[in-house]
Amino acid sequence: MTIGSTKATIDLKQVVLDQPPLIENGRTLVPFRFIGEALGAQIGWDPANRTVSYILGDKSIVLTIGSATAMVNGVKTTLDVAAKILPTGRTVVPIRFISESIGAKVAWNATTRMVTVTMAATLDVGIVLPTKDEPRWLQDQTRFNTALKTAGYDAEILFSQGSSAIEKQNVEALITKGIKVLILCPQDATAAAAAADEARAAGIKVISYDRLILNTSAVDYYVTFDSISVGKAQAQYLVGKTTGTKNPLYLYAGAASDNNAFLFFEGAWDVLQPKIADGTFVIENSSEAVALQGKATLTRAEMAKIIGQITTNWDFTVAKNLAEANLTMATAGKKGNVFILAPNDGTARSIADAFAADKDVKSYVITGQDAEIPSVQYIIDGKQSMTVFKDVRTLVKDASAAAVDYLTGKTPEKTTTYNNGKIDVPAKPSAVISVDKSNVVAALITSGYYPASDFTGLP
Repeated sequence: MTIGSTKATIDLKQVVLDQPPLIENGRTLVPFRFIGEALGAQIGWDPANRTVSYILGDKSIVLTIGSATAMVNGVKTTLDVAAKILPTGRTVVPIRFISESIGAKVAWNATTRMVTVTMAATLDVGIVLPTKDEPRWLQDQTRFNTALKTAGYDAEILFSQGSSAIEKQNVEALITKGIKVLILCPQDATAAAAAADEARAAGIKVISYDRLILNTSAVDYYVTFDSISVGKAQAQYLVGKTTGTKNPLYLYAGAASDNNAFLFFEGAWDVLQPKIADGTFVIENSSEAVALQGKATLTRAEMAKIIGQITTNWDFTVAKNLAEANLTMATAGKKGNVFILAPNDGTARSIADAFAADKDVKSYVITGQDAEIPSVQYIIDGKQSMTVFKDVRTLVKDASAAAVDYLTGKTPEKTTTYNNGKIDVPAKPSAVISVDKSNVVAALITSGYYPASDFTGLP
C-alpha cells in the first residue's frame, strides 16, 4: 500500500481502502479492519472500552484508542503512536506494531512511500500444475498432498488452467506465502522461466516437474520420466503391429511449447524413421515429416517444423479437429488399416473417436501415455491400443523426496542431467512401462495403482 493512496494489493489482488494510510510521528497508520483482514486475523471492536483487538493463532493483541499502551498476549507494551479515530470516523492503527506482533515482516520504501507486509512462512512447498481438466494432474494433486503431509510438511497446490499468465500469478502468490521449495510443471517451458527466476530471486529452490523449464539457470532439479523412452515405446508398439508395407501412418504431437513433446517425438522418430525409410510406413498427414523422412536424426528446428503441423497442443478438441481435418483431406487409399502416433491418453481418445467414425478406416492401432482411467477403459474396450504407463506414484515420490531434501539441507539424488538451453539440470528420470490389453491387469490393477472397481469388462 502507498501513503495517501486508497489503492492496496492483497495477494496480487487490488483492493480499495475507505481511508488511505497516513504517517504520524514517523509511523504509518492504516484502517484497523483492513490490516486485520489482510493478515487473516479475527477482528474485534469494543465501543464501551474503546478497544480494538486482533486474534491470529496463538497471538492476541488489544489496543485502546488514544492510548500509547497495548496488550500482546496479556503483556503490556508501549507504542510509538496510538490507535486513533479520525474526524472521518475511521479507526486507524500502527501497521508495523500490528503486523510484527502477529509475526509478519514490514518493509518501507522511502522513495515510493510504499509499505509492504509479508506474512512469515506458513507454507513449506508450493506446487503449480498445468490444469484441473485432465485426470492425470488431479491424481498428482491427491498424491502430492498425501506424500508431503505424511512427511510432515505443509503444501499448497495451484493450477494454471492452460495459461502461462495464471501460472506466473500462482508462483507469485506462493512466493508471498513464504514457500521454501517450488515444484512447477510448466504450461509453456520457455515462458515459465520468468516465474522460476522470481522464485530463485526470493531464495526458493525450484524443482521442474515432469516438463523441463527452459532457458533459465533458476532450475535446481528436474523430476521426470525418461521422455525419449516414452516415444520409443509408443513407436515400437506400432512397429510390432505392422504387416507388409505401405501402412498408413498418422503422426500427432504434444504442444510445441513443451520440451517433453520434442523428447517424445525424438524417441518415436528414432524407431519409426527406419521403418518409414524401408517402406513399412507411409506418412499421410505431414508434408514436413515426408520432406525429412530420409533423416535418421532431426535437429530441434526440424522437429519443430513437423510438430508445428501435427501439434494437438495437449488439447482434446484441437486433437479431434486436427484428426478430422486430416481424414477429410485423405483419400480412401490413405486409410484402411492405419497406425497412429498419439502423444498422450487425452488426445488419443479424441483422435481414436475421429478415426473410428470414418467409414474408410477399417482398423487402427493408436498409442497413448499416462494410463488415465478413461483410456484404460478404452484399452479394455478395444478403442485404444496401448498406453505408456508412467507410475505417477514414483514421480510424486521422487519430487516430494527432492523437496524434503532441500528443506532439510540435503542434495537430491542425481542420475543424469538435462540441458535446458542455459544449464545442465540435475535429474533422476523414472522408467516407463508399455500397457495394452494383454497386461493391463498386472500393470495397473494387481500393482495397486487402480482398483478393479474403476473399470468394466476387465480381461
